[in-house]
Amino acid sequence: MKTQEDDAVELYRLMIGRPDLELPGAGEVLGWSGKRTTAAAERLSEYGLLVPLLGEKEAFVVSTPRNAVSRLVAPLDQQIEHLEREAERLRADLGRYQVTYDEAVRGTGGGNDIRVISGLEAINAELEDAAARCTEEVLTVQPGGGRKAESLAASWEPTRAMLERGVQMRTIYQHSARFHPATRQYVNQVCTHGGAVRSVHECTDRMIIIDRKVAFIPARSDRQIALAIHQPAVVEFLVSVFERFWNDATPFSARNRAPEVKTLLSDVRMSIIKLLAEGETDNAIARRLGVSVRTCRSHIAKIYDELGARSRCQLGVLIATSGILDAADGEQGDSGVGG
Repeated sequence: MKTQEDDAVELYRLMIGRPDLELPGAGEVLGWSGKRTTAAAERLSEYGLLVPLLGEKEAFVVSTPRNAVSRLVAPLDQQIEHLEREAERLRADLGRYQVTYDEAVRGTGGGNDIRVISGLEAINAELEDAAARCTEEVLTVQPGGGRKAESLAASWEPTRAMLERGVQMRTIYQHSARFHPATRQYVNQVCTHGGAVRSVHECTDRMIIIDRKVAFIPARSDRQIALAIHQPAVVEFLVSVFERFWNDATPFSARNRAPEVKTLLSDVRMSIIKLLAEGETDNAIARRLGVSVRTCRSHIAKIYDELGARSRCQLGVLIATSGILDAADGEQGDSGVGG
């Protein structure tokens, strides 16, 4: 049994091919009653797919679905944009109160070892405040490949101010950031002013440690909530995590040299092989290595060619039986013993 929606589709199809028809004529062609034709036309009018001619009751102009969507959705988009701005304003306003609350609790000895900071603006305000009060050292882990040029530009002034007053700064990126022009330029600025930057193929989530007294880590994947950790034992543990990554990292040169690129690509390729052996998906591998899914799949395609694999299953078998993973583990073990 046809529904009113089916009738509307059928009438719309007819009116597209016969724009000269008025409603009564369209009803006759379709063999419908006047009531049925009117109901279908009203449905199309609701969507803006049939637009009545000025001064005419039975004559209509056919509109495209694309135009109809623009008319109907535009007000909704405006409402959503307004609500998003309002939500961001509320987060920022309440974030300021959160800072006040945290400072008050800390001042009364409330045992505020781990604090929750909500909202990007409040998080940035807290980080800027901590950076302004920093006197000795900043340790930073920045995973996920190259950073946005706007983000780098916004962070440069407070970074420069810290470096110029003698704060020691060490930063860890992922290897993929070396191929991002804006990030390379930023790293060159940091190193020129006395900072030190290295990169690894895979690292922990974002982390900022100030003077080994407070550590900031994300509490949610969208980074809209962060934790400020003052508990000495936890901060010390996070410092030890940073140091382990730092000791295994490669100095981040301002210019990519051919031998370094070859080594980096080899490291990235080996990391992908290990993750493939663990059964990770392309998306998960890309996320962990800080590269795009497209770049990740390009590496995987080359691994397919090198091992002669024709399917994911065969690739897994070849990785397991080729001795690649054993050889890689052996090389790491040899380098560790040799100092």
